[in-house]
Amino acid sequence: MAFSYSFKLLSLLLAAASLITIASADRALINSICSTSSNTPQCINILKTSVVSERGALGQLLTNVALRKVHKSLNLVRQLAKTSTDNQYDTCLEVFDNAFDSLKECKKAFSENQLKDANAMASAALTDFDTCSDEVTNAPLQLTDAIKESSNIIHILLAASYDGFA
Repeated sequence: MAFSYSFKLLSLLLAAASLITIASADRALINSICSTSSNTPQCINILKTSVVSERGALGQLLTNVALRKVHKSLNLVRQLAKTSTDNQYDTCLEVFDNAFDSLKECKKAFSENQLKDANAMASAALTDFDTCSDEVTNAPLQLTDAIKESSNIIHILLAASYDGFA
């Protein structure tokens, strides 16, 4: 009888130790990713509630955040284009659409643990945002803020997709 209780207690302690080890590994990976991103506090804030311990899964989570930001930016540009008297937002419409497609591919690459491909897709999306910034003269503050928010998330994605590429 005492043996049974001892075995159960030992099993419980081992399970707790495993969970602590997994949590530590999660934190170590998150810290590794966020310390190399250009916005460490934002990265940690996004990933702090994550329960995954694998880079590809964290990348998918980050990509979902980026897709929401890009979708919001795309809707903003559509509104601005409707009220514009010239075609200055046409390039942004095109490249934001491209960025959205690139991020969908990025998410797929993360799901397959293809970090180089995820990195290339995130980089392409970032280039698209830079192109919009370069094309629009006297951009309204809400557009420059939207571009900055989306770019910040994509920079975090780039950090998540880089694993040394050994």
